[in-house]
Amino acid sequence: MSFYSAPFTFNFLTELIAVDGGTTDILCADLYTAIKAAQASAEGIQYPKIGEGSGLIELGPGVEVGLTVELLGNWQLSFATGNYVARVAGGNLVGGPGGDPVAYSAGVQTLLIQSAASTVVTEGGSVPTAAQNAAATWAAIIENGLSAAALQRLFAAVLSGNATVPSGAGAFAFRDLADTKDRVVGTIDNSGAREVTDIDGT
Repeated sequence: MSFYSAPFTFNFLTELIAVDGGTTDILCADLYTAIKAAQASAEGIQYPKIGEGSGLIELGPGVEVGLTVELLGNWQLSFATGNYVARVAGGNLVGGPGGDPVAYSAGVQTLLIQSAASTVVTEGGSVPTAAQNAAATWAAIIENGLSAAALQRLFAAVLSGNATVPSGAGAFAFRDLADTKDRVVGTIDNSGAREVTDIDGT
């Protein structure tokens, strides 16, 4: 008993999903679509479920959490024998006997391109631009309520800005690169220990 949905042949007796020869790249979404069709077929309804899918939770307009396909029982994906690299991508493929969702095929090296936090972007959807990602990175709080951008300004002032530093004990100040404001202000004692009394990373 078998069911065919290109490029997959589902053998309900061996519990193998044979991939057509010449097909080396599989998307999890295509596999899951074929699994649902096989389970709903006249042959498939006589047997236990082949697999389940999870994910595809909407994160925003057109952006969804990636798909995870779990093969149940002893079901495995089986590529045609030959000397090539086969890839399964576009989500996560898990399950199978012993946690191995891909059956051994002589000469075939299989790459399961998995992701712990994959997303799927549908047509018309959008993902953050490079500029938006950069802005979010600089705005991220790193330490003591200071963002990455604020810390960078403070570092620049201390390393390259004009400075007022006493020869002994006294007050010190490091100014911004434009020499318009004090960024780091404090005091230093005779032993060299210093105390920062004010910082301005804006």
